[in-house]
Amino acid sequence: MNKAPTYELSDDFSDKLDRFASEFISNGFKMFEKEFAQIDAFVKSANDDLSERSDHQLRRSEKERYLLELLSYKIYDQLNKEDFNKQKNTLIIMPDCLSIHEYECQKAEDDHGSICESCHPDCLAAEITQLADEYDIKVLFSKRKLSEQLIYHADKLGDTAVIGVACIMMLSAGMRVAREQNIPARGVLLHNTGCDHWNDQPFASHFSIDSLKEILREKYGK
Repeated sequence: MNKAPTYELSDDFSDKLDRFASEFISNGFKMFEKEFAQIDAFVKSANDDLSERSDHQLRRSEKERYLLELLSYKIYDQLNKEDFNKQKNTLIIMPDCLSIHEYECQKAEDDHGSICESCHPDCLAAEITQLADEYDIKVLFSKRKLSEQLIYHADKLGDTAVIGVACIMMLSAGMRVAREQNIPARGVLLHNTGCDHWNDQPFASHFSIDSLKEILREKYGK
């Protein structure tokens, strides 16, 4: 029998994998008990909602899925760090839900990702834009067809890495899309979800700008 080039499952592999998954879920729920405190109630409410929403599948995501996406984001972020720092250019992709909803966002619309016009001094989107200006890097609002957006700007800029700012359910998915296009991606998690997928009355999501600054300092040394 030929020697396997990568892995070979042992006879007790299935039992070990079952044990690993059970322990991961149990330990994860204990570790993130505070952060995940409202998920069960939200999922129950989403399951009880019989309206014709197009985002039912997202809203009904099980708590286990949140754990899976968190771990996926963290592993991608660690795996991509070295290649990310080697790329000459950086692109920041941020979600629409960062914009302040006190009035209509005055972003400049574009087919390949709208641009923040810094119309509100307290808006985190404006703060990201100002930070990006310090490093002379491009920052855009995300589009539904992320792969097309990434391909367009990577072709235009050349030698590009990307930082995604997104919620738990979107960040690792976006990093997978970037990986499929051979674009090294790092990520910054939103601290909460303010968009209309999760709220009847949307509000501006929040995240730590310091986490974004740390990624940029590590890459550019300033």
